[in-house]
Amino acid sequence: MKLLIAGGYDTQNLGDYASFLGLYKLIRSEKPNTEFKVLSRHPKDAFAQQFDVQTLLNLDHASKAESIGRIFNGFNEGDDTQHLAEIHQAIANCDCLVIGNGRLFIDISLGFMKGPLSYFGLLVMLAKLMNKPVVLSSVTLVHPATDAGKEQFKFILANSDKILVREPFSSEVAKTYINDHNKIEVLPDVAFALDKKDSENTVLPITIPESSIGVNFRGVDFTTNAGRQKISSTAKKLSTFLESTNINLVFIHQGTYNVDTNITDDRHINREIYQQLSDEHQSRCTIFDTKLTLKQTLALYKQLDYLFTERRHGFILALTQGIQASLICNESNTRVVSESIPIPELYLDTQSEFAIPPDKTNEIAVILEHLKTETYTYTNIFSQLAAS
Repeated sequence: MKLLIAGGYDTQNLGDYASFLGLYKLIRSEKPNTEFKVLSRHPKDAFAQQFDVQTLLNLDHASKAESIGRIFNGFNEGDDTQHLAEIHQAIANCDCLVIGNGRLFIDISLGFMKGPLSYFGLLVMLAKLMNKPVVLSSVTLVHPATDAGKEQFKFILANSDKILVREPFSSEVAKTYINDHNKIEVLPDVAFALDKKDSENTVLPITIPESSIGVNFRGVDFTTNAGRQKISSTAKKLSTFLESTNINLVFIHQGTYNVDTNITDDRHINREIYQQLSDEHQSRCTIFDTKLTLKQTLALYKQLDYLFTERRHGFILALTQGIQASLICNESNTRVVSESIPIPELYLDTQSEFAIPPDKTNEIAVILEHLKTETYTYTNIFSQLAAS
């Protein structure tokens, strides 16, 4: 089986890497000779080194600055077009085009041959022309903000053969755009296929003190009042938490992409919050800039006593490594996780103080086993489509 995959695998987000590893594991366990090719903005980055895959240049420019005043790379006067031939060949040779995971279909930078909706719509069109099945895999769906976005979104959904969504909320969104509801299926986030074995024999390049709790924050716009207020309030809540315990704190980054902005690099917000802590509290913190691989991050989570995170996959990955976590829900992508892990005590809102809830380890383990079993369905779906 040959799969061509498009998604967010080129922005150094370990949550996306985790979902890829989950799908990779599931399919390779049943079909070990499956070939994976991944379309990437940066085909020579560390992603290909972490996984046994071939990466191909997609239609993105290398940076936002390079894209200003231009449409997709390869379609502007004077552009190199070699990658267009490679994309065409990859679609022609694949058994299935896979688009996922995550919340991909949003109308940012929307325009003629610009933005993610136009990009994924073009890939779907090419696959359709070549009679290749299309799967939207492990996605969260939200309504686009504009009429033009809704029109392109509808086109993508209508011309996909399977729509595998991560929660019932997304299923309801999809049903408002298409009539064929049978091709919509609710499956767990494919990252739930991971387990403790995925971090075995992994050496960390940093030392984690005993009795440590991890924190993992998403970037904010540091130039706005709201961004500065978030940093300040988070630092105050951490200070209150540290005052009430003798435990150590580890700042963890899951996103380290800083090509276009520092907002997508967790290390920057970690530093901003850390710098507002007192000297005494800083002395109990571990903060580092080293980029970790996915398996190193899993190994790090395994050494913690607990994790507070604003990242959906920070929460999921900690749970898969046997570490209880609290998910700070500050946007829809995190709030809907409660549909998969329905334990209210594990969720905090943006105003909540940091506090460790009662132990839910046994309850979590039962839920995780059920979710992992459900992820096996991914393999069956891809195999059936590839054979059709």
